[in-house]
Amino acid sequence: MFPELRPLARPGVRLHPREGTPTARASSIGGPLLWPAAEPWPTCTEQHDDSESEPIEYVVALRTYYADRDARMAAKEAIDWDVERLIPDRIKAAHPLQPGFDPAAPSPLIAYAQLHYAEVPGLPWPERFDLLQVLWCPRDHPDIDSPYSPAFQLRWRRMEGLGDLAAEPPLPAVCFEDYLPNQCTLAPEAVTEYPQLEDLPQALASRIRAVEDDEGADMYGWDFARAPGNKAVGHGGTWGIIDPFPVLCECGAEQLPLLTVDSGESDGGDGSWRPIEDAGRDRRFQNPTGITVGRSNKLQLYYCPESENHTNRTVMF
Repeated sequence: MFPELRPLARPGVRLHPREGTPTARASSIGGPLLWPAAEPWPTCTEQHDDSESEPIEYVVALRTYYADRDARMAAKEAIDWDVERLIPDRIKAAHPLQPGFDPAAPSPLIAYAQLHYAEVPGLPWPERFDLLQVLWCPRDHPDIDSPYSPAFQLRWRRMEGLGDLAAEPPLPAVCFEDYLPNQCTLAPEAVTEYPQLEDLPQALASRIRAVEDDEGADMYGWDFARAPGNKAVGHGGTWGIIDPFPVLCECGAEQLPLLTVDSGESDGGDGSWRPIEDAGRDRRFQNPTGITVGRSNKLQLYYCPESENHTNRTVMF
């Protein structure tokens, strides 16, 4: 119906995270990284707002308890709610903030994602790299591109140059629970995406809107243009809380989407993208990573196509 869209198509990769136990040699979200023993673990030196942060050991223990409770409920075990409602407070009391915690001190990052080029096609510079590692600080940052969100760092690597691997990485003393990802395996799926209506030429966008008005549905945006959920590359996010603008590098080049961190795998109106295998599954499959950005928004990480050393930018949609 709209052949003008064909040259605007862009490949993307839906990651389809599922809670699991990925190894360090697998693509994952929240899993262990292939980290060289000779390379220091990175830290965050940005300003933090810890008004909603908690000790990370407490967050991990509480999440483990809730997963166990959910499993017992799913198995139809008898639940004594008078006992259960006391457990979160007991967990909190057992995991206090570390003595001497300095909120201004550099804080270790955590692994957000590890992507193997062999499993996630379309990642930048495949002639030089075959592994992308994405780390972030799981605390709020008021002074970055997308305020009150995690702060990223990236490592572009070749597997053959890793050498000896490091043991367990350090953990930050505190985190915002919504930024601590569950360990997830990935099942990457190549898709084709198109620009949002706001990014299309006006005449083409008007023709698409006319068809949607006749059908009484926002078919283009929900069911056709962009895939929901966590994904790599593809087109930019859905303009909604901000107006469209080009994401520009300090070198003047327009930056491109690298990774989309979503607050769930479905937006509610995107039924055509929903995997058949997920029909009827519970809430863990709606947001398997456990991450919520903003008010259930998306956080998109951009890269400069001119150099991997240029500053990466973020936009919240």
